[in-house]
Amino acid sequence: MKILVGAIGHESNTFTPFLTRLEDFRPRYGQETLAPPIRHGAFGGIVTTLQAHPDVVLAPSVTAHAMPGGVVERGAFETLKAALLEAAHDVDGACIFLHGAMRAEGVDYAENDILTALRAKLGPDVPITIALDMHANIVAETARTVNAMVAYHTAPHDDTYETGAKAAEMLLHLLEGGHLAMGFAKVPFLLPGEKAETSVGAMREMMQLVDDLEAQPGIVSASLMNGHCWADVPDIGVSAVVVTDGDETLAQAEADQLAATFWARRADFDFHTEAYPVDEAVRVAMTASESTVFLSDSGDNPGAGGTTDVTAVLESLLRQGATNTVVASIWDAESVAACIAAGVGHEVNLNIGGKLDTRHSKPLPVTGTVRLISDGDTYWGGVRAPERLMQRGPTVVLTVDGVDVILTAERQSYVDPAQFHSLGIDPLAYKIVVPKRGYLTTPLQAISPRSILAVSPGVTNCDVRQLKYRRVQRPMYPLDEF
Repeated sequence: MKILVGAIGHESNTFTPFLTRLEDFRPRYGQETLAPPIRHGAFGGIVTTLQAHPDVVLAPSVTAHAMPGGVVERGAFETLKAALLEAAHDVDGACIFLHGAMRAEGVDYAENDILTALRAKLGPDVPITIALDMHANIVAETARTVNAMVAYHTAPHDDTYETGAKAAEMLLHLLEGGHLAMGFAKVPFLLPGEKAETSVGAMREMMQLVDDLEAQPGIVSASLMNGHCWADVPDIGVSAVVVTDGDETLAQAEADQLAATFWARRADFDFHTEAYPVDEAVRVAMTASESTVFLSDSGDNPGAGGTTDVTAVLESLLRQGATNTVVASIWDAESVAACIAAGVGHEVNLNIGGKLDTRHSKPLPVTGTVRLISDGDTYWGGVRAPERLMQRGPTVVLTVDGVDVILTAERQSYVDPAQFHSLGIDPLAYKIVVPKRGYLTTPLQAISPRSILAVSPGVTNCDVRQLKYRRVQRPMYPLDEF
């Protein structure tokens, strides 16, 4: 059996004021996608599961992942799509990882566009299964195009490998003569991930329903996809998907029930991390009894497409006299260059941030001392890529009135203590650590004595009512009353 494999991952924020380019994806093509080191993530789960089957030969296509950001350049999208389709010949099946929330210029549902083209090339009888992110924006056409789909069950996403493995297992089931049927239902709900962590609250209880459902006879898989709410496209919301061993009526009935339960509980989804407006969040962090507080700048979260140059939280910290604080990080290549020119130990006057997201921020005038200059390279110590060199570009640490501000020449997302350590920074030596995140990633959660979320401005504002949606189908909760 010859099976097409590939992975294209991007979460596109339509409010972000820059495009995502091909080089941002760092694509790999053909056999290069299967090269060591041992693969992690959903693609790793797909490949490892299929390679363990003695009768499988892989047809590798492309792997490409970019940090969440603005809409993808059309040319970049077409290049990646073409690479996947080029390998899709003389295959018996296809198993692909797609994030599910990518938008390209002129293409609202990029993954659906890829899959409809793939189905057209392979024909109606070649099975296609896909693994998805939990924040996928799925449309009904996608559910009609593929034979089965499965999404992450955890947020933060700690089951990526297992999700890929499940997609591969479902494909093997079909290729070995088994049957699958899929039900799909949609909920008109813009739900920030920060209100849907799977370890607490309503989302935990919904995922328990999913687990219970998957334990029932005849149910192969069930998924709830919260969607990526910071995308102003017409067909968006929460999706429920149930895959059965061939019973179409059961699949649709269970998907409808999951969606109905989710909708009935819509008012129950809320922050479970402490959450406050910016100034209050800073005050609470400053007076906390804990030795260290992680204070998330949620409105400027690069993990959902934020620019990382909104200065609202930093301005509040400085105005309120916070000290022993580190901010990670602000994207400002101009300020980085000025710090490098000045050199370590020298004082500089800068206007930092506010150069990209000019709708929600403006440059902040500061006077500070250059503490450190780095090339930005660090060996990743996390679960997904333990030995991978991360090249982040020139990085400086600027000390401003007791606040260490990490300034970067390229947009960065601080998700692991190893990134701080590479700069000689021990996050737990600070009273306040400000990552530009929503909910903390698992490695940061593991070391955080206390977590507070600032409901801050930016293109990932957790109060979605503050953003200007123009294309979303209405009515839509919570933009409208029901």
